[in-house]
Amino acid sequence: MWDEPIELIEHHTRSVPTSLINRIQELENYLDSVWKSRTLFYEEDPEQPAPARQPFLRFEFSEGKIKMRAGHYVGFIQFEGQTIQILPKLFSSGQADTAFRHLGWWLDYGHRVKFPFADLLTGSEPVANFPEALIRYFAQFTYQLIGSQPYHQYEELTETMSYVRGRLNTQAYITTSLSRGNWHQLVCDHEPFLFNNKLNQVIKYVTRRLVELCRQVETRQDLERILFVLDEVDEIPCTVQDCDTIQLNRFFQGYESCLDMCRFFLNHQYLNRQNAQQRHFCFLVPMDMVYEDFVAGVVKTEVGSQLETIRTQATGWLTDQQVFQIRNDLLITDKLGSHLVVDTKYKVRKYELGDRKAGVSQTDLYQMVSYALRRTTNRVLLLYPLPFGQQPTEPKTFHISSELMKENTIHIRAEDLTVTGETKQEMLSNLVAQLRDAFLPWPTAEVDSLSK
Repeated sequence: MWDEPIELIEHHTRSVPTSLINRIQELENYLDSVWKSRTLFYEEDPEQPAPARQPFLRFEFSEGKIKMRAGHYVGFIQFEGQTIQILPKLFSSGQADTAFRHLGWWLDYGHRVKFPFADLLTGSEPVANFPEALIRYFAQFTYQLIGSQPYHQYEELTETMSYVRGRLNTQAYITTSLSRGNWHQLVCDHEPFLFNNKLNQVIKYVTRRLVELCRQVETRQDLERILFVLDEVDEIPCTVQDCDTIQLNRFFQGYESCLDMCRFFLNHQYLNRQNAQQRHFCFLVPMDMVYEDFVAGVVKTEVGSQLETIRTQATGWLTDQQVFQIRNDLLITDKLGSHLVVDTKYKVRKYELGDRKAGVSQTDLYQMVSYALRRTTNRVLLLYPLPFGQQPTEPKTFHISSELMKENTIHIRAEDLTVTGETKQEMLSNLVAQLRDAFLPWPTAEVDSLSK
């Protein structure tokens, strides 16, 4: 029986529920196995060594209690009847529905994580229990699809029979039949039009595993209906690699979304194939990567036509000896040939009145100076996300002059980005307007007044 989800915020701590106290070691072992398989769903920075142990949850002993602390990964973990949901730090406790809806919007604009549930998150369906919402969407979509458009496919088979069907496989016939005196056993290659094909086998396998994870009666019923329709299909273990080998006919475009969802579940289940009853399932992504990927996707899609070039993840070296790699998120060239370095910082900028640093860390400023020097530009833009419901503060520009660069003062501007909203359209319209303004040449009068 599934318990109510445990809710955590990024980098926050809470007590471990009674149901998990005796299974902490098992949970850590499971998360370690997930961590070792992490290349399935995102790319790492080769310059930063990855920790040997999983960074998703840390268990601490404090004041006689066992507590767990979330890292910078958000999503959910389902483990033996218990769901742990980790929300982005831009949201507060009790805002799971809003938080996961936004996570889906952000992933939809990115390219590093394939998230095939965008339609779910634009509707009114509740997503407070995120894993259950994903399973429900898959069940409803797939049942309607296979009921209205059953998928048959020509598949090549090699079979031994008493008559020629298709073409005779001469090599196999000589090896397995003729050499043993079984001249009447013909080995033939043929392509029957089958309902029992690889795609339906993948769908059936994924559906069977989701039945073990599902907790809602209506969703389970839809999954059982899918299994009933696919009763004639072989039930065999499938992997992500099986999904990649499937070539869909253009007349079955609806199955592309279904296949993407199957690929998603197979990527993130990490199930023990020897134990069909094991109920482990997780989806965890690093929020700094999600934020960076989302902003880059919006810039390319919504603002790109107004710019000359956009380079994402622009890498280079700080020194002439090609050591100390630098990697800014965006390198933008406008129509006039002016360059702008853009770097996203997934930090909540606490801009208090009288704070001359405007919530910008000294380390970040040092980093931006090196970016400006190596990219031969005097304009650098730092973009910070705003928590849900907050209004942006005024941009803050820092100016760095030097005797070495008398004519080229470096200007580093810190701005807040509105990456949340009541609707996806509201969020995008506000964000696009902010980005367009931020990419415009900064007024000379403003720069002069701020540098005094």
